[in-house]
Amino acid sequence: MQTNDNLKKAWEETEKMEFTKILRGFQGEDLSDLSWSEQYKKNWESAFDQTKTKNKVLICADERVMPKEGEFKVGTAGQLILGSKEYQDNFVRSFKGKIKTVRSHSGCGAAAVAFSKLSEEEKHRCIGAINDLSVKGLKIDEVSHGDLYGAYHSYELAQKLGAVFEHTPFSAMHGYKDFHDARIMFWSSDENFDPSSLTGNFLPPHFLANGLAFGLAEDYCEEELKLLSGIAFGEHGFYSLFDAGNPFYVISVGRNVEDAKKLNEIAKKTLREFGKKAAFRYLSNA
Repeated sequence: MQTNDNLKKAWEETEKMEFTKILRGFQGEDLSDLSWSEQYKKNWESAFDQTKTKNKVLICADERVMPKEGEFKVGTAGQLILGSKEYQDNFVRSFKGKIKTVRSHSGCGAAAVAFSKLSEEEKHRCIGAINDLSVKGLKIDEVSHGDLYGAYHSYELAQKLGAVFEHTPFSAMHGYKDFHDARIMFWSSDENFDPSSLTGNFLPPHFLANGLAFGLAEDYCEEELKLLSGIAFGEHGFYSLFDAGNPFYVISVGRNVEDAKKLNEIAKKTLREFGKKAAFRYLSNA
């Protein structure tokens, strides 16, 4: 019952946020057609061109895991934990020395999925290796085997990237421990876009999946899009509260208008199973 009460409370809180109201009142798909007030326009433009002044951190697309001050979020499901060895190796080759931190977190759904796909032998071997490893930031009494696997994966990836490894416990995460309160998914191919600084009264909790901007294959990013949207619509998200009048918004952010439109169409096809419970918008700063 407590979780249900918190779910309703979270929904009411996100209903009050300005961007939620803006999206509900806007019927088009191209968000550049919005008549922004000068203050909103200034706020929104601040979400772009942040890689020039901020350190890139590889963290989960999860809305509860936000970059710290001075950081730019490279968001993928579980820090690439669902990607093939080829995808991970390509990412390391491209971004070795450029990613400052790889940060896992407690309650990671992607890590749980990845762990469930291991054979029993791999699970036992993995758990043994994790228990022998002193991974700073982990509170062993609060993390699942999936989280331990996610932390171990992130630790190894950090070593390959020449980055610092960190783990975010529930106590340092945003939002709620037991469910996701994301109202929006930003699916981005713009390497300069990170709206994290706009959260608060303006922008509601959101997923940020921007692997497309950092060289990850389109088919893999589509799988992340399905996984993350499934979380929002599942029992650990707002699920039944989403409907045609109050949809989950998927906002495609492109390097230019043509790219944004293309991503928007891909998102529609990828998530067509959700029907009118999902609404699609796009934008570009170019």
